[in-house]
Amino acid sequence: MKETSSITCDLCGLDAGTQPYQRNGRTFCCAGCMTVYGILREGKEDTVPPAEADVPAAYPLPAHTEEKLFHLTGLWCASCAWLIEHVLKRERGVASAEVMFFSDLLKVRYHPQYLPAGRIAERVRGLGYGIEEYTGDHDSGGQPRDLLLRLGVAAFLWLNVMFLNLGVYVGAFQTLPEAVHRVMPLVAMAATLPVILYSAAPILRSAALGARSGVLRMESLLSLGILAAFGYSAVEGMRGGTHIYFDIVCAITTLVLLGKWIEQNAKLRASRTISGLHRMLPQKARVWIDGRERFVAIDSLHPGDLFVVKAGERIPADGLVEEGESEADESLLTGESRPVWKKPGSVVVAGSMNLAGFVKARAAAVGAESTIARIVSAVEKALNSRSAIERKVDLVSRVFIPAVLVFAALTYLQTLRGAATNDALMRAITVLVIACPCALGIATPLALHAAVTRASKLGLLVRDSLALETVQSIDTIVLDKTGTVTEPDFSLLEVNADHLEKLASLEACSEHPLGRALVECARHLEIAPRRVTGVQVLKGLGIRGSLEGEEILIGSARLFPDLSESLRAEAAQWERSGDTVTFYSFGGVTSGLLAFGNRVRPETAVLIGELKRRGIRVLLVSGDSRATTQAVAEAIGADNYLAGTLPEEKAAIIRELQQNGHKVAMVGDGINDAPALAQADLGIALSSGTDLAMRSAAMVLMGGRLDRVVEAVDLSRRTLRVVRQNLFWAFAYNALGIGFAAAGLLNPIVAAAAMVVSSLTVVANSHRLAR
Repeated sequence: MKETSSITCDLCGLDAGTQPYQRNGRTFCCAGCMTVYGILREGKEDTVPPAEADVPAAYPLPAHTEEKLFHLTGLWCASCAWLIEHVLKRERGVASAEVMFFSDLLKVRYHPQYLPAGRIAERVRGLGYGIEEYTGDHDSGGQPRDLLLRLGVAAFLWLNVMFLNLGVYVGAFQTLPEAVHRVMPLVAMAATLPVILYSAAPILRSAALGARSGVLRMESLLSLGILAAFGYSAVEGMRGGTHIYFDIVCAITTLVLLGKWIEQNAKLRASRTISGLHRMLPQKARVWIDGRERFVAIDSLHPGDLFVVKAGERIPADGLVEEGESEADESLLTGESRPVWKKPGSVVVAGSMNLAGFVKARAAAVGAESTIARIVSAVEKALNSRSAIERKVDLVSRVFIPAVLVFAALTYLQTLRGAATNDALMRAITVLVIACPCALGIATPLALHAAVTRASKLGLLVRDSLALETVQSIDTIVLDKTGTVTEPDFSLLEVNADHLEKLASLEACSEHPLGRALVECARHLEIAPRRVTGVQVLKGLGIRGSLEGEEILIGSARLFPDLSESLRAEAAQWERSGDTVTFYSFGGVTSGLLAFGNRVRPETAVLIGELKRRGIRVLLVSGDSRATTQAVAEAIGADNYLAGTLPEEKAAIIRELQQNGHKVAMVGDGINDAPALAQADLGIALSSGTDLAMRSAAMVLMGGRLDRVVEAVDLSRRTLRVVRQNLFWAFAYNALGIGFAAAGLLNPIVAAAAMVVSSLTVVANSHRLAR
């Protein structure tokens, strides 16, 4: 039996084979890994393994970090992003640096004690890129316009150079005056110089900056192809030869610029999603002061202020209507196109449009705490996060480019053995051009951007693009009962009227849905709550406090082990109907029960049926009693249920499912759901729930529509399908193209055109997600 090598590559960890590559005492499986390792180790002592060398040195004192977001210009491909990250991470004081190529944003977390913020911008500008602090209202339209001008110059001169070259080619078969024969190549060269010096300048400049930093990039391949064709043609033209390829120089430049212009416009459309959301943020508000309206900047509006909104104006803050009636368009927030009627007592949300009447409302959440501001922040985070697939593609691209350079050189040398120099050169140039990973760089981020944009239109707030990768692998969904499967508002069905004042006084200190129902009942009966002291919330169980020295306890049966048989029987009767029961005691003596009823959301049964059809198992969990939970589970068609669960037990249930190999999503809305939402592979919160629950979830269902879980599953599966199609096309294009180029079946012009077609295919395929 043949013995296999136990030597592993010092970069990627794969088997290095029986004849590994060696460099400075390191072992590598291929030339690509060796080259990339050389780049990563640039300027460092080669005595520390790569995995340890990349860890930043410890600082002498504990240092707090700050995070800044910058807008970049001049990015040409994913290699540009990697170059900026690579350089910044080597700066003392930078904790992390991440460039989102598709949205032209740079996120840097740094230690201000060791690195001033201005140094970050200096380093990026030193690499040849534009940078300024991100404010959300950038318009990068100037970059496509500059590309369009360069493209126009290259295309115009390409046509002219083709005609000039044609004269030279014809001269190889027909007699032309010697003077014409000698002048034509020189005229063609002169016409090509503006293409080199102006149109191709961004390509050559990026390649030069990369070379200066020791990084091979996509532009390195293109620049080698362009300069090799121009240099060879110039020598041939000056000595009167007929093998001149100035038209190929112009063609490569024109078609590459065309592809980049298409990509830049796709990026611009994606970035306008964020800009559009920022434009939804109100800038001014009509504040009602001393009986008069006064315009103030939105920053001057504070919680508790009374503001006025007239027809056709955007609501400036979250608040409660105190006067007036109207309809509001909340489609931006919920995805629902139907206007929502507003009257005194109704909640209004910032960013929605007042359609008809005049309303006066009291501000509750303003500025960065308003609903629209949090949505903008979440969408920005999702659009600027990188998925696991993107990171893998970035790694492949960094190894791919040095490998292509080696292959192009081998193609040239191999072809030179049995063919003319010009044929060998054309094959090598074609390999360099066809291998440029343009489509590879945009395949994943373009699809994810389109999906996040589509999700926001459907009323799905995706806080992290990784969620779109996770959803498609989910096989179990855990649903919280109270406030998620059921409507968030309860009604009090059973209470001893003599005890209502005491009970409402205690529950006025709680935010639990059952407590709110009890307080609302007392308010309706004009019973004012009294002051309760020593309030203690018993997590997942109940609440206790003291009223004039008497202890009051309200909660589940777990808190009352001495319940009488009559109370147990009465509770069981309510629970068989699907109602929720709690008990209470005064002074340590159990005194009665409270029965609450609420409706199951009408869309829940349809949701569960659709999930089952997609092969997803549904589990209902609740802190409620077994009888109540069972009744609801049977009504909605859940596969199984668990009753009487505490908050930490919900998280433990999910952990156990994960340990058994399941991918679990948790859907909840309350504070007690936050641990489970954080534990799940994917947390999905209802926007009608608590702020803590929404912050713990990677996805939020705006408008509280539970059936949007199905839309999230379907959108995720479509997104991953499109990403795989894009990556397959990009890899297949490069693999087949390189083979055809090496065999001499393509020329550089066809290769450049194929590169444009590849990018167009990826853009068009990704755009399907946004429709």
